[in-house]
Amino acid sequence: MKIGDQGNGLQIEKYLNTQAVAEKQAQQDVTKTEKKGAVETDTVQISSQSKLLNKVSDTMKAQEPQRAEKLEMIKERVQSGNYKVDAEKVANAMMKDLIKDLG
Repeated sequence: MKIGDQGNGLQIEKYLNTQAVAEKQAQQDVTKTEKKGAVETDTVQISSQSKLLNKVSDTMKAQEPQRAEKLEMIKERVQSGNYKVDAEKVANAMMKDLIKDLG
């Protein structure tokens, strides 16, 4: 006489193992799909104004040696109190710039 059917227990265990493997495989597939989506790269677009500002900034950084000498000379004259500003010359230059901006 049989007390229990041991064959059914093995079949249930095989079924559960098969289910666990299938669930694990499904999870790996989802992870792979998510990774494929994550592979896409971000892009950056720089506006034309930003490019122009960068160009102006670079130009300002690369000053001509003559300009640097002139600025140093003016700085020394200002510090010593010998630098005089020609107000008429400054006013004329400001008016020229204003006319150029309006015209």
